[in-house]
Amino acid sequence: MSKRANGDGSVFFRKKRQSWCAQLSINGKPVVRYAKTKVEASKKLQYLRNERDSGMLAMVGKTTVAEWSVEWLDRKKPDLKATTLVRYEHDIRVNIIPLIGQIKLVDLHRSDVAKIHTTLLDQGKKANTIRHAHRVISGMLRDAMRSDMIRRNVASLVQPPKIPTRSFNILDQDESRRLINVLFNIQDRTLIELALSTGMRSGEILALRWQDIDFSQNCISIDNTISFPGGGIHVLTSPKTKSSRRKITFQKTIAKEMNELRQYQDHRREMAGDKWHEYGFVFCNDFGRPLTQNGMPRQVLYPALKRAGVKRIRFHDLRHTCFSHMVARGVAITDISVTAGHANVSTTMSLYAHPLPGASNRATSAMEEMISEVG
Repeated sequence: MSKRANGDGSVFFRKKRQSWCAQLSINGKPVVRYAKTKVEASKKLQYLRNERDSGMLAMVGKTTVAEWSVEWLDRKKPDLKATTLVRYEHDIRVNIIPLIGQIKLVDLHRSDVAKIHTTLLDQGKKANTIRHAHRVISGMLRDAMRSDMIRRNVASLVQPPKIPTRSFNILDQDESRRLINVLFNIQDRTLIELALSTGMRSGEILALRWQDIDFSQNCISIDNTISFPGGGIHVLTSPKTKSSRRKITFQKTIAKEMNELRQYQDHRREMAGDKWHEYGFVFCNDFGRPLTQNGMPRQVLYPALKRAGVKRIRFHDLRHTCFSHMVARGVAITDISVTAGHANVSTTMSLYAHPLPGASNRATSAMEEMISEVG
């Protein structure tokens, strides 16, 4: 056994387990960690000392899920986006703590995690909501295991519900034309046409600032996405993946409308006077503040769809419409993938290479033409 000063713990080889052992006394009780090598055991002993000095080891065995969630969020906070933190806090407060918050981490069983799934399903929650809550509790337990507070992550033993395959609501060419024709406000028209022609995500479009647009090249630099954590606050952050940062060209029609929109915005700035906020957003309200992801569809898209007599779709379905029509028109899938900001072509294929109405007729007609040419 390695001799150490009182309270420093020890490292020794335990023959019965054929393992190296790191042992530290906490409040008169030994806390033991096993390792394959002496070096690894020494590292674990140092880790135990650090945890003891921080007060974490005193929590082991007594800490409930609710108590750990507070500590866990504090640890995660520096690395999380504001909207992600809000979502985690909501999942913990609404979907996790009421069901298993009082249970000690060391007593948590896979059946307790399964209870979250069944209860939320009974409450009518969607599979995606349940899967997100599962990811949060699994992340909490994974970090608790790394802190040697529990031996295993029981959430990893439970399968969350599958998300049903969702069919896309895609506008056909006539529906797209009717939608655009009822957009008389230059900002609304530019916004919807930009979504339909480029497939940009709502967070990317609403984050656009005039400095992101190169009118000499008719090119947009997508370097940010916008989120709204609450309280009237907006946050600009870099896209999640490197491939999401990209440049997209736009056509002359959009360029003309962009210039008209800039003139319209100059007028609104003059009308607002001291109440104008100079954030530089392309799409904004009458006081320069950015349009929100929840408010924009209600104010722009849904009323326009109703006026046009077109089925109601989500704003994100404009992205699906864009790329689905690109596929149908024979645009190379690699080009579509770059425009969409996907990390790989397989993602583009799985999402957008689905058939549009009339696909069967087009496919058989193509084959008939080929056969007739051969004959």
